[in-house]
Amino acid sequence: MKSNLFLQSVSPVKTADDLPLLKVRGLTKRYGQKQILDIDKLDLYAGQAVLLSGKNGAGKSTLMKILAGIERYNEGSLYYKEDRNKEDQARHQRFLQFSFLRKKLSLSNGIIYLHQHPFLFDISVRDNLAYGLKCQRMAKKQQAQIVQKALNWSGLEHLADRNAKTLSGGEMQRIALARAWVLDPKLLLLDEPTANMDTESREQTSFLIRRLINQGTGVVICSHETKPDNRLIDRVLHLDNGKLIESSRAELNQTRSPDNETSLPKTRAAIKPCKDLL
Repeated sequence: MKSNLFLQSVSPVKTADDLPLLKVRGLTKRYGQKQILDIDKLDLYAGQAVLLSGKNGAGKSTLMKILAGIERYNEGSLYYKEDRNKEDQARHQRFLQFSFLRKKLSLSNGIIYLHQHPFLFDISVRDNLAYGLKCQRMAKKQQAQIVQKALNWSGLEHLADRNAKTLSGGEMQRIALARAWVLDPKLLLLDEPTANMDTESREQTSFLIRRLINQGTGVVICSHETKPDNRLIDRVLHLDNGKLIESSRAELNQTRSPDNETSLPKTRAAIKPCKDLL
């Protein structure tokens, strides 16, 4: 049975929060005597898609891993916006400073890094989606409910009982995105998420990324391509000689379509996010 993923419409894009999810200040990274990164300032926001571009070997993946807390850096500070209860949130926006040694405390709260070739277990799609929830010791009934919502959200219902390792690259990337979705990420770091995909798989994957953004997730997409997909990207950062250069709003608007949502994907109707999935 084929998925009805592309038989629905889509919600409007959310506006990014005033304060960033993640702040980077004075970040440097060296391998021996070679300077890889020298970043004065970087702010990442909720509900915003950032393209991190640059040549192969420019340090893009290194920066992504530092943001994810799985790579050490030499100098600098990173600050993550701490979730607060509703009573305090309007009056306080507090940032947590963290280091590599504190990453389990501060970075595990909502930051997820997905490699270009996502690691999937040699089990069913359904069980892959449930893995993170099992690690959280969630009750089985609640796990099953959330996994079913994730299958519906990603259009993978028809593949739920298939072995994830036997599927195509595009399908595996969608599984990885759905597995991230069940953990409610605040910031999603994607390393070449649509590389080597055919057109349909690329559009399906891009649409799921936009759904995450619409639901308030901040997204950074690492790519060696310099021309952004104007239906998906809000900001473009180019990494050159360890420095970040941001494209101006005028430069980005030159390539943007009037509605970056309704034109994606072109070959199918759009997706309507179910209320109980938001």
